Amino acid sequence: MNTPRITFVLVTYGGRDLVRTCLQALAEHTPQPYRVVITDSASPDGTGEWLTANLTEETVLRLPENLGFGVGGNLGVRHADTEFVCFLNADIEVTEGWLAPLLDFLDRTPEAAAVSPLLLNADGTVQEAGSLIGGDGWCRAYDEPRETLFAREVDYASAACLVVRRSAFHQVAGFSSEYEIAYFEDVDLALLLRQAGHQTWVLPSVAVHHARHGSSSSARAEELMRLNHRHFLDRWGTELADRPPVVGLDAHPHRRWSLRDTSAPYRVLLIDDRVPQADRGRGDPRTMAVVDAWRAGDPRARVTFFAASPERAEEYAPALQARGIEVVWGVTDAAAWSREHAGLFDVVCVFRPHNFTALGKPIAEYQPQAVLVYDSEALFHRRPAQHFETALDAAERRRFAIEGVRLRKEEVEAFTWADVAVCVSEEEAQWARRIAPETLVHVACYPAKVPESVPGLEGRHGIVFFGGFDGQPRTPNEFAVLELADEVLPPLRERHPDLRLRVVGADPSPAVLALEGPAITVVGKVPDPAPVLSTALLHVVPMRYGAGVKIKFVDSMAAGLPFVTTPVGGEGLHLGWTARHLIGSSPAELVDLCDRLLTDKPLWTDVQQAMLDICREHFSTTHFANQMRAVLVDCAIAPTA
Repeated sequence: MNTPRITFVLVTYGGRDLVRTCLQALAEHTPQPYRVVITDSASPDGTGEWLTANLTEETVLRLPENLGFGVGGNLGVRHADTEFVCFLNADIEVTEGWLAPLLDFLDRTPEAAAVSPLLLNADGTVQEAGSLIGGDGWCRAYDEPRETLFAREVDYASAACLVVRRSAFHQVAGFSSEYEIAYFEDVDLALLLRQAGHQTWVLPSVAVHHARHGSSSSARAEELMRLNHRHFLDRWGTELADRPPVVGLDAHPHRRWSLRDTSAPYRVLLIDDRVPQADRGRGDPRTMAVVDAWRAGDPRARVTFFAASPERAEEYAPALQARGIEVVWGVTDAAAWSREHAGLFDVVCVFRPHNFTALGKPIAEYQPQAVLVYDSEALFHRRPAQHFETALDAAERRRFAIEGVRLRKEEVEAFTWADVAVCVSEEEAQWARRIAPETLVHVACYPAKVPESVPGLEGRHGIVFFGGFDGQPRTPNEFAVLELADEVLPPLRERHPDLRLRVVGADPSPAVLALEGPAITVVGKVPDPAPVLSTALLHVVPMRYGAGVKIKFVDSMAAGLPFVTTPVGGEGLHLGWTARHLIGSSPAELVDLCDRLLTDKPLWTDVQQAMLDICREHFSTTHFANQMRAVLVDCAIAPTA
């Protein structure tokens, strides 16, 4: 039989039926082995006698008088011998699968001494996701809508359901016995734990139901709170003095966010098109890597991701929220939103020129203290210039010319506005430094991990096209795959009749789906492109439109897969001598390059090795982390990672 890791400590004062329901739910939804210790504080309704007579596997301790929650909790912990204890009110009903995520979090977060689930009202609405402590010594439950909640360090979490490391509890001598009967003991405990270097967290992905004040009236609860408030303020008033008060918080909403994030060493706001969909391509994998870098700078930092579009937000936001990243979407008035968060952020970072104009500037107006960062992702004004060269008539050329001028003006303004800027290649960074000489410009491209073992030629087959399509026509990747299918693949198959093409990428457009046939398989979205890239002979992308580094080719290099593309596709990849074997301007040149790599095995092997070396030198996770660390330093942030 497994040794229990956790003891549930209940302190009762009446509420026999609540205790029975609580223990039944605990048994039903907690498959892990556990122990239970119940301290009865001289219940006047016979609850103590009932517990003694009916509970045989639980430890029941009976006090001769009501000495309060703190004393009862301390006594219960003294009878525990497990790694963790969980304080559990009798009016809590746990839910299926609730405990494992909390224990897993504590196992992988040694700096955390306590963690709480989300507390829900009986109707499923949010009751408390941790609480805020004001400078006036009063506390306020954080009860934002559930879809906006994220894992975070909190001032304190209610001991109605709180998992604590027993060693940390003993280190701070447990609950103070100086408080009357109930309330503020758990607030005091959280501050003691923080004072000792520990953290308290809430995981909103885990929820339990709480019938607040289930064993006492609300009037009695308020009376007890007021009795202990003065004592709490006497103990902690000096430490809390710099905080805004909780009383009157609704009239000053920006104070609410300041209180919420008081423990964060820095607060960064990242503004981009949508919640990153890293498994769908379209530049999102790099965005996600940048988000991770800001988060890794200090795990306690508050990272808020502001998505301009709600596209698939409900699908992709939860994974970020579980990792402690706040996700905001569906905001119709960015300036009003920023005004409610006035003065909160230490860094405001905006991606791409259209987001700078629509969101970055109005949001920054209410964050005058923030370091301003522009992460360009690419020089967008170059794309209309590429379309201009292939436009079919004067009206189209004029439209692209106007668009190019507009985007260039936006990008010049964005780089000039920024204190710190980020480009994905040194070539684009040089342009940015010329037009914005006062801005600190960095290069941070994209991290790719090279596997320890990369397959060679043997076992590989066919060619692959890899890139997202947005489900709509006239995207750069749609143009590229149609050229590949119409102008490159047919003559290449004349030389290699058995050659097949796999088209991999999320949301294929109707024109891409129509390519399915004897020589072409449209795979669509895959959970991970690495297995496909590691089994193909060549990655072929006739890229005509685009700017910056195309991360599809970085992924290709990491998989040891040689690629053939155009000068546009090869930008910023540090190709060196391999460029003459990989870069072609016309379909005929691309055919010849593919043919040679498919027939010259020593050349294919040499190119593969060179690509792996380039990836390790310029696109490794360590290299990207160092690049982003330099960005953080110029934002006056000293990374801990």
